[in-house]
Amino acid sequence: MTARRASPSEPRAGADLGLGRALRPALDTCRQDIARFRAAPAPGRDKASVHGGREVVTELDLTLQDRLTTELSRAFPGIPVIAEEGLAEIPQLPDECLLVDPLDGTAPFLAGSSDYAIAVCLIRDGIPAEGVIDLPAHDIRISAAPGLLHVTGDVTRLPHHGPRTVLTSPGHAAAVQARLTGTGWSAHPVATASVKITFVAFGRARAAVYLPRPGSGAAPWDYPAAVLAVAAAGGTVHDTAGNDLARTRPARLDGWLASLQPPDADLSALLRPPAASHL
Repeated sequence: MTARRASPSEPRAGADLGLGRALRPALDTCRQDIARFRAAPAPGRDKASVHGGREVVTELDLTLQDRLTTELSRAFPGIPVIAEEGLAEIPQLPDECLLVDPLDGTAPFLAGSSDYAIAVCLIRDGIPAEGVIDLPAHDIRISAAPGLLHVTGDVTRLPHHGPRTVLTSPGHAAAVQARLTGTGWSAHPVATASVKITFVAFGRARAAVYLPRPGSGAAPWDYPAAVLAVAAAGGTVHDTAGNDLARTRPARLDGWLASLQPPDADLSALLRPPAASHL
């Protein structure tokens, strides 16, 4: 089914996009892999993060990545597939490529949270062209492109946050809340970038932010697919320099802000250094 769109500024709905059609069988199989892993979970192991430090990876991440990259290579011959697992650093992206995050939110997934996603984005001429976000825990799949949004599943089943709520990473929540003191806004933690941004696209939260902090950042496969969903719903996601990420070459980001409506001064100040925010 094509779900009713949540935003007043509605994109045109229609048949699934090319990337979504190509990935449908592989994503269905990935959901089966996830269910099997849930039934008999295996421990994760540490890996080096492309941002420095360590993070967790599981055999499930690798299985999903193999399924997705195999299908993408078959459906889009000649287009490089750049997938998260196995990369020691963030590469320079070519003008045309496919970005894959096989399990965005591995740590919350292992903790039993529903805040995880599979995210794939087709890049053409250096900018996001088509994106797919699969939310297996919610039985929702989204395909997005400029002005187009296709959804299977019931978005009303997604968690709904208050009209003055800003979603942010659990590790950033206290700092965001401190900077929002006295503004009427409140911070709520949601662990995964593509999930936070997708919630904004469907009006389940007014805004989401990734706070610029030393030693952290967003990788180029973390956000572009979900950014296209927000853009198709009439909103924007921009970085610390004010670039519209739906029209910008994906790269490592220090911070970003997603909103369905133009962000007010209190939200915009979150992407500035604390000394400049006057909060």
